[in-house]
Amino acid sequence: HKKGRIGVVSRSGTLTYEAVGQLSDLNLGQSSAVGIGGDPVNGLKHKDVLELFMNDSETDAVIMIGEIGGTDEETAAQWYARECKNKKPVVGFIAGVTAPAGKRMGHAGAIISGGKGTAQEKLAVMETCGIRTTRNPAEMGELLKSVL
Repeated sequence: HKKGRIGVVSRSGTLTYEAVGQLSDLNLGQSSAVGIGGDPVNGLKHKDVLELFMNDSETDAVIMIGEIGGTDEETAAQWYARECKNKKPVVGFIAGVTAPAGKRMGHAGAIISGGKGTAQEKLAVMETCGIRTTRNPAEMGELLKSVL
């Protein structure tokens, strides 16, 4: 971790470290990195942390990392589009693009059901709401740098 002005919110611990490492390698430090976990019931949602970052004078931009399952990322993206699309840039990545529907992946929160919660659906909503996305986790840092 490196002190700086980029916020990271993630459902994945491993991808949090990956994003922080990429940012640090690009000399982009972090104001905070918040892991919200991937289970369906958690204390904070992406929207909660995104709102905190939008109101934080020490955060200039955000990486939002999600996973398949649930609709948390879509809810956060829709809130961002309504409330603060032009305030601070947000970029995103969703893990699980190749995950088969109906298959539990890793933990209780990572399950796609009823056509909801797919990586493709989440990425499409995020992009429609003004959040630039990548389908390659190795590009998160460079994508964030490109919007500054």
